[in-house]
Amino acid sequence: MSDREVRMDREAIEHAKRLKNTLQAAIDAGVIRTRQQLFDVATRNNLSVTRKGRDYAGFLCKSGKRLRVRFDFKDRPSPCPKPSLRRTQVTGYWIYALMAYSDDGTRKACYIGQTANLRKRLLEHFNRPREGRGSYALFEWAKHEQVEVRAAVLTWIAGSQSNATYFEGYWLGCALKAGFETPDAHNWGRLPKPQSLPGQPISWPVTEVQAVSMLLADIIMKSSPFSRCTQTKPLLSRPKWRSTRNQTNRNVALLTAP
Repeated sequence: MSDREVRMDREAIEHAKRLKNTLQAAIDAGVIRTRQQLFDVATRNNLSVTRKGRDYAGFLCKSGKRLRVRFDFKDRPSPCPKPSLRRTQVTGYWIYALMAYSDDGTRKACYIGQTANLRKRLLEHFNRPREGRGSYALFEWAKHEQVEVRAAVLTWIAGSQSNATYFEGYWLGCALKAGFETPDAHNWGRLPKPQSLPGQPISWPVTEVQAVSMLLADIIMKSSPFSRCTQTKPLLSRPKWRSTRNQTNRNVALLTAP
């Protein structure tokens, strides 16, 4: 660098230092009290803002020299409270069955379950659970028999999941008495099995279940975004023995009564 360039660089450094000291003194004395005031002063002094930190700001002089000042302004708006994310309130549970029948009609197997979200749960079954879990063994049974798995809604129960568990166990008991195999029930079927429940059939209703059942694969296909837009009927029909919600609430009260 020439002597002239060295002198100009030194002057630029001194100018940046003076601006920094002036701004910092105004901040410390309370003359500049907000970020906006600071940025307005900086603009009048031909400074460009390069940094906007929580407690500092950086500036660039026309000479290319940089400076930084610090502050503790109280001008930031209070952060808006984040809306609380509440889980969708569950008002009841579906009791459903997955079933498979051998071609010769001599054997049949099923899985009984409960869910608050029928579409989601059936999709989970269709995508196959892990070995040893849930309905995995039923699908292996159907695969061995080379048959499809069907699904049917058995009933809808208002109230808590613990109440729904009684109905799930009741239907499992009905299935066992009707001669269904229940693969891996030692993993998923350890449920209370009451002998009877208000509003429920006294035994497995063979004809009615067959009438409302559908191939699981067809149900999943009808759950696609395209078909859902054109669908006018529910994916699975509700069986005729399904209690009204008021009646089911009375059923729940009976279950929980001392």
